[in-house]
Amino acid sequence: MQLVTPVSAEFAGVDLGDRRLTRRLMRMAEAAERSPGASLPERAGSSAALEGTYRFFANDRVTPEALFDAHVRATVRRAMVEPQVLVIHDSTEFRFGGENPRDGMGWINSDNTQGFLAHFSICVARTGRPLGTLALHAWVRQGARVGRRKTTLDRRDPDRESHRWQEPALQTGELLHGKTKVVHVMDREGDQFELLSLLVEHDQCFVVRLAHDRRLEPGRGRSGNPKLFESISGCPFIFTREVEIGARAKPKGSNKLDVFPSRKTRIARLEVRAGIRRIFTVHSAPAHVPAFLDLNVVEVREVDPPKDEAPITWRLVTTEPVSTEQEVAAIVDSYRQRWLIEEFFKALKTGCHYQQLQLESGRALLIALSIEAAVSWRLLSLRWAAQHRPNADATSVLPADHLRLLAALSAAETGQPATIQLSVRTALFEIARLGGHIKNNGAPDWLVLRRGLDALVAIHRGWVLAQGP
Repeated sequence: MQLVTPVSAEFAGVDLGDRRLTRRLMRMAEAAERSPGASLPERAGSSAALEGTYRFFANDRVTPEALFDAHVRATVRRAMVEPQVLVIHDSTEFRFGGENPRDGMGWINSDNTQGFLAHFSICVARTGRPLGTLALHAWVRQGARVGRRKTTLDRRDPDRESHRWQEPALQTGELLHGKTKVVHVMDREGDQFELLSLLVEHDQCFVVRLAHDRRLEPGRGRSGNPKLFESISGCPFIFTREVEIGARAKPKGSNKLDVFPSRKTRIARLEVRAGIRRIFTVHSAPAHVPAFLDLNVVEVREVDPPKDEAPITWRLVTTEPVSTEQEVAAIVDSYRQRWLIEEFFKALKTGCHYQQLQLESGRALLIALSIEAAVSWRLLSLRWAAQHRPNADATSVLPADHLRLLAALSAAETGQPATIQLSVRTALFEIARLGGHIKNNGAPDWLVLRRGLDALVAIHRGWVLAQGP
C-alpha cells in the first residue's frame, strides 16, 4: 500500500498546453520533493535547468490556479475513501526580504515589510492523516495603512479581511458534497456570527473555538444581559481527560500575550462540559444576519493548573451532537486536530524555506506556493506515517534508490549488515539523523527533516557519480 504518493503525482493531471512545460513541472516537483529546503539553483542542479525553471515561472500558460487545482483534485480523491474528514481553516503571512520591492507584494504589519497573506483550508482524516490542501486564497495589503477602524464600520465593510473565511468554507464543502462527511474546524478567528450563520444556512458542520462572549438575550452589551462564557461553565459535566500540553514560546507582539501566553510542556487534567445555547448577534450586525443561532457548546477547562501558568480553556460552538460522552469526545478530538495547520505552515516556512525563494513577482511566488503546498503535505504525511504506521515498509513512502542509500548509511553507522527492508519509522529517523537529530530527543522537527533530506540528496548525487556510467 502506498501511504504517501510522490509530489509529482499530484500534478499528473495538469494541462499547461505544452508537454515541455508539463515535463519541466514534473522535474521541478521531483526536485522540490527530494530537497525541500534547497534554493532554486540547488534544486535545478545546472545552469540550463535553472534557466528553464525561471522560464517556467515567467510563462503565461503557467498559472497558480492550474497547478493548485491539480493538487486539490488529488486531495479530493484521498478524501472520498474516508467516512468523515476535517477541513481545517486558518490564515498566515508570508514575508520576503530584500531592499527592492517585488511586483505584486503589499505591506505586512508595517510599511517596511513586503509580502502577502494567505488563507488555507487543509483536509485531514479523523485519524489525523493529512490528505492535502483544498483551498488557497491569497491577498495583499496595499495603499496607506488606515489604522484600527471602529468595530461597527468593520462589520459592514464588504471587503474586510474576515470575509475571506466564508468563501473557502463554502467552496470546500461543495467540493466534498456527497463524497464524505465534512466538519469544518476553526480557531478563534472563525468566531464570526455572520460566518457561523452562513455555515448553518448551507447545512455545513463545524467546530469553532469562541473568541467572543456572546449574548444570551437580545439587546445591547450595556444592558446587563447574561453572557455565554459564564453560562457554559454551568453546563452538565461530561468527563475528565488528561492530555499532554506542548510548550509554547513567548509570542511575537505584545498584543498576542493574553491570547497565546508562553508555557512549558505539562500533563493537563481537563474537565469537559457540554450543552445547548441560543446566542444572539450584536445590534449593529448586517440586516441579512439572523438575530440568533441555536448551537451546541462545549467547554474544556483545566483543573488545578501549575502555579503561574494560565489554565487551558477552550469554549467551542458546534453543529455536532452532544448527547453522549462519545459524541462530546469526538468534538474535542476534532478541535485538537487544528494544530495540524500550524504544522503545515511550519512545513512551508521552515521545512521548504518558501520565504527564502528569490522570485521577483507575486505571480511567480504563487506558482511556487502551489508546488510547495504539495511538498508540505508530503512532509506532514511522512511524519504521520512514522507516528501511526511505523512498521510499514518504507517503500510505501520513499523511492527505492533513496532507501538503498539510507540502508548503506545505516549499516556504516551501526556496523550491521545493510538491508533495504527499512520500516517507515527507521527511514524517517535515518533522514533526521543526517540533519543532526538525536533519536532520544523524540520526533524530529521540520528544520531537522529539511536538513536531512537536503543531505540525503547531496550524498545521493555523490553516490551516483561514484558508481560511474
